[in-house]
Amino acid sequence: MFRILILLTITTAALFAEAIIPPSNLFRDPKFVRDFVGSYGFLSDVEPKVSADEQAALGTIRELFDQSKFREAEAELARFIQETEKPTDPKKVPAEISPAMVFVLGNLYFQADRPDEARRAFLEAIRRFPRFRRAHTNLAYLYISKNQTDEATPMLQKAIELGENSARVYGLLGYCRLLKKNAVAAENAYRQAYLLDASSRDWKLGLAQALMTQEKFPEAANLIGTLIEENPNDKQLWLQQTNAYLAMERKDDAIVNLETLRLKGIADEANLNLLGNLHMDRNEPQLALLSYLAAMDKATVLDIPRALKSARILNDYGFPDKAEQFIARIRSKTGDKLPSAHLTALLLTEVRVSQSKNEAERTGTLLKQLVELNPADGEVLVELGRHKDLLSRDEADEEKRAALVNEARTSYQLAARIEAVAYQAHLALGQMLVRERRYPEALTHLQAALNLRKSESLEQYTSRVRRAADRVEDKKS
Repeated sequence: MFRILILLTITTAALFAEAIIPPSNLFRDPKFVRDFVGSYGFLSDVEPKVSADEQAALGTIRELFDQSKFREAEAELARFIQETEKPTDPKKVPAEISPAMVFVLGNLYFQADRPDEARRAFLEAIRRFPRFRRAHTNLAYLYISKNQTDEATPMLQKAIELGENSARVYGLLGYCRLLKKNAVAAENAYRQAYLLDASSRDWKLGLAQALMTQEKFPEAANLIGTLIEENPNDKQLWLQQTNAYLAMERKDDAIVNLETLRLKGIADEANLNLLGNLHMDRNEPQLALLSYLAAMDKATVLDIPRALKSARILNDYGFPDKAEQFIARIRSKTGDKLPSAHLTALLLTEVRVSQSKNEAERTGTLLKQLVELNPADGEVLVELGRHKDLLSRDEADEEKRAALVNEARTSYQLAARIEAVAYQAHLALGQMLVRERRYPEALTHLQAALNLRKSESLEQYTSRVRRAADRVEDKKS
């Protein structure tokens, strides 16, 4: 049973890979700035026409952009719009500004980190010219920069419908789809982005995530492998591929990945604990112990529950000596400053190790400490009952044996009142009473355990005890 739990721990391990995010500093990328500002050779179908005066003004603004003079560009455009719509020269006829100029103003607002004004400008440009492809595209970028992916999605779709075919637009549509857990649509969008820009890490990693979501693990692992070749020190890629290997039950490959991270010095505490679990699954306790110890050394603040879990894994897999070594290191790291709850958990783990080593006297000493420390703790009561139960089996003196059985029974009964351990307490008490041939009483506790947690094997066991209890009742009648 415990082995099943460890395998579950392995296959559901928290190897978090970073989420796909839009390219950072979008408007500081020189290529993007060129694309964003554009040469304004507007396409008649999907972008509005500009007058000769507007084309000349856009040329000036482009020059200012190339020199990173964004404020000056905004001031120049504001001056041009003012002079066009409300000329100071009385001889000049007022004219309506092109939607293209409103769009450029939106770009400048966006560049100046004034997203609300930019949004209004883009929407106005689209209102004036509904097929304005670049306005839809840039409005989508704005929404994504504000994490408003629901609003960005229709803008990206419309831009594509109007003929937009850049890798960035397809990639960001994939990102939006992935956030909405529409993995099939995300995969298709990311594939198109990857086709158009095979060098982009973002789109390849996004495609891998879409494949993972659809449980297309072999393809995801292979794709991430190409990314690892390009970025061998990227920890997130190794973890993504490890997740895929674990999902495919390729644990040896997962071990290789985690050992690689360990040798590179970039494995963290969680990675090393998982590596230890995988080594235990391969029956390599020494390697597991080294991984657990390395995890402890990596921890800035020791995770006591996590460390004790590793100790229990070593013990429950049949290596109590290794578990004892690990507990000794925990004690050396924590000293005498453990809070009561953690000290209780540590002593309980030591109880289980001493039981595995058949050290009855030490088990009794540890349980005495636990009872003094936390007498009402459910796990303490269960372990105390188990200890008394085990002692009773080796006791030759019938009077002493009966006393030990009664003490065990009392501890189990007290534990059964505590919800967190009620199942274990009822089950252990029922099994002890079966050994004592007290079948009717045992049946009560086994049925209580079965009501708390359904199990086919327990149902079969309870049925056999029920038949034995019926035979006892028949004899009485």
